[in-house]
Amino acid sequence: MVAPSSPRAFIKTGTTSMVEITTTVTGEPAIQLTLTAEQTKELPVGELAYDVFAVCSNNDKQVSKGLVNVVAIDRVTPEEDSKAMELRYYQNTDFRRTFTWKDSDSNLQTVSDAYMQAKDSAGATVLDIRWYATAPDEATIAAITDGTQRGYLTTSTDVTATIDLHISDLNTVVSGSHSFDLFVKDSVGDWDLLAKGTLVVESSVSSPPT
Repeated sequence: MVAPSSPRAFIKTGTTSMVEITTTVTGEPAIQLTLTAEQTKELPVGELAYDVFAVCSNNDKQVSKGLVNVVAIDRVTPEEDSKAMELRYYQNTDFRRTFTWKDSDSNLQTVSDAYMQAKDSAGATVLDIRWYATAPDEATIAAITDGTQRGYLTTSTDVTATIDLHISDLNTVVSGSHSFDLFVKDSVGDWDLLAKGTLVVESSVSSPPT
């Protein structure tokens, strides 16, 4: 059995982005992969590919690869006194959250339309996500002229929720802390504020290739 050394592991989080995983060589010998709770917040929902590399017999090579299934646990059903929240992610990565909308009896509400905007401290719109009856594919998102609108809100396929938010890694939202609000419209045409708070976009140290 060859003992590995200098292990590294990475999860692909977007078209041009990845997150490094903490790796440790254990006594078996084996390579243990660890993600903190804070690191998992950086991961988009879905099946994400990962690779593991290590030095074996003086050769640096790939020793493992696979898929990790990331499932959203966020469920937002704000009451009148608890509508403020924080959303946090890195530039150049896909970002997804699932929201619920319930009435005072905890019944799920049908959403017929929605929009979300975020503005910087000067009042300029840095994010403007619109409603789609069916989630668009990445090619459709990439074709949107206004970079702040590259993403979507749509009816969730999750039976326990009602709205999926997706901010594409192609979105041009700038880094910083921005105020946001999310409005939803019910089946009879009435609008309501579902959530508001702070969108924190952390600056990426790398830029996607042109």
